[in-house]
Amino acid sequence: MTSTLRRAVAGSVVSALVALSLVVAAPVGPAAAAEEGLAVSAVSRYRLDPAADLVRATMTLDLRNTSKDTKADGGVYAYFFDAYTVPIPAGATDVRASTGGSRLSVRTSGTDDPSTQTVRIGFPALRYDQQRRIVLEFDVPGAPPRSANSTRVGPGYATFVAYGPGDEGRNRVEVIAPSAMSFASTVDGFDTARSGGTATYTATENTFEGGLWATVSLRDPAQVTERVVDVGDLSLTLSAFPDDEQWSRFVAGRVEEGLPVLERLVDTPWPGGLQRIREDASPSLRGYDGWFDPTGDEIVVGEQLDDDLIFHELTHAWVSADTLEQRWLFEGLAQAVAERAVDETGGTPREHRSVGPDDRDAVPLNEWSGDAGSRSADVDAYAYPASYRVMHTLLADTTDAEFAAVVGAAVRGERAYDPPGLVTPSGGRTSWQDWLDLVEDRAGVEGAPELLSTWVLTKEQRALLAPRERERTAYRALDRADGPWLPPEGLRDAMTVWDFDRARQVREAVAPLGPDVAAVQQASARTGLAVPPSVREAYEQAALDPDYRELASTLPATATALRAVGSARDTAARERDPLSDVGTTLLGVRERADAARTSLADGEVGRATTLARESTERAGWALPLGLGLLLLGVVLVVGTTTVVVVAVRRRPEGRHAHALPERSVDPALDPSSGR
Repeated sequence: MTSTLRRAVAGSVVSALVALSLVVAAPVGPAAAAEEGLAVSAVSRYRLDPAADLVRATMTLDLRNTSKDTKADGGVYAYFFDAYTVPIPAGATDVRASTGGSRLSVRTSGTDDPSTQTVRIGFPALRYDQQRRIVLEFDVPGAPPRSANSTRVGPGYATFVAYGPGDEGRNRVEVIAPSAMSFASTVDGFDTARSGGTATYTATENTFEGGLWATVSLRDPAQVTERVVDVGDLSLTLSAFPDDEQWSRFVAGRVEEGLPVLERLVDTPWPGGLQRIREDASPSLRGYDGWFDPTGDEIVVGEQLDDDLIFHELTHAWVSADTLEQRWLFEGLAQAVAERAVDETGGTPREHRSVGPDDRDAVPLNEWSGDAGSRSADVDAYAYPASYRVMHTLLADTTDAEFAAVVGAAVRGERAYDPPGLVTPSGGRTSWQDWLDLVEDRAGVEGAPELLSTWVLTKEQRALLAPRERERTAYRALDRADGPWLPPEGLRDAMTVWDFDRARQVREAVAPLGPDVAAVQQASARTGLAVPPSVREAYEQAALDPDYRELASTLPATATALRAVGSARDTAARERDPLSDVGTTLLGVRERADAARTSLADGEVGRATTLARESTERAGWALPLGLGLLLLGVVLVVGTTTVVVVAVRRRPEGRHAHALPERSVDPALDPSSGR
């Protein structure tokens, strides 16, 4: 949302004539009318005629002279009025006035405001306590789009000033239009009555002493010229006034060329949530050039051909109250993004009003509030350019990569104390504290605390900067001590939410773990073994005192396990003589070393250490076992050989006995025969 905050000033004028040959013509504003002796009652009716593209206006004025004749210096002073001047829209036609059925003279004149002219109504002298009813009528045709005259009347839309010059409590302004048309006004207080397809909007409270001045806008949503713009997967509908094709062409070109640039600058894909860009005068009636309406999924802007404005409102799809907490954050950042997009696409940069923190309307920007559709306040005229100046100063010297990194981190809700790209489940909207941390840590911006202290922070918030710097210095020292690991979650969370007392307590509990973390990392580097992911995660996600106490034993055990597993691995892989190799195989040295590495990777550091030590110890028995097996083999071989030799020696005798021929014995010669 952007703001222009233009104020319209108008007044009616009366001409006063004094008798006794003394003539005084003194123009006075409505605030002085009663003091000058003229009471005014009025009913001002503005009726939209859609068929003719005209607003037909009728003012019914009741004037009464309240200035009594006075006696002085032997004479009588008689005060009377013979003219009344009323501001009407510039370009009004068929201006006419009458009283009692008789036409009165009218004379129109221009003013310094290109949208306003005055009409002077002349009438016969109105003496003390006399009354006169005057009916002023005129038609308002409107000017072409983007004319200096802001009055517009066209097919399905109208924007014009509805002015009523009556005194407080005696003034009534009516705007009559088809009930299908939406209604917006620069002032609140219009009541609505509907009947027979017509809506009447009525206001009776003056906006200044002596009159009511309101710019109103009427819009028929059915009377539009629509055009669809496709950029990648995004389809946007452009809804323009039926007679303003130039606006559609311009906005389509800005969307097609600018959206890819914005995605790159914000470092985040298009988030969706936008269906339409609509041309409408209603934002200007609330003091803005345009706004992004997330509830209606639309951007609403006026007729101006302003690429800066289109890029600003498109950026609100990412940078809004949904993603950033403070208004100055999302308005200033949206303008900073738009400015880079304008520069990259060769557009015309916007000139910003020069403001300072000591201006009369200045406030700490963290106290600036409001949202899309709310009525612009006086502070907006300061806060918009001030927010831009702060954001521009913060980011002007960043490279495109640094700019995108910090803007994307803010949009995604990243924490400065986490690595880029990590969004915690509890990540919410980015606050001014988050933003300060991000611009310093992600973009390397220097002097950010001093800048925010000058423009953004309240006295209470400025008091937080000193303890913040103290704890950030201590945090950086601890972060260096734990090397590439993140400090524990408990500390990162405390730093993120600026709870510096808790941060100190956590840091004191965590700091003694630094040497153990270093020992683990050194053991990993020397052995070439990765630290078990569960161990590093246990350190980085530690958030409570029991977590820190457990790490005091887990980390040393992990360092021991890394060294033991590394030693076992190297021992198992060492080249050996054949005897040792046999022993290694039989003792399962390699299998235990592999099992130790697997256990280590799984985070089972105790088991890994045990297996590693078993593997190393068994490796020491490999050669003795191999030698023993060799000796046993020799013994077995020698024993077997001996048995074989003995057997060989015995077996020839048997073979000789069996080899002798069997002899025949004569029974007669055999003594055993009994013969």
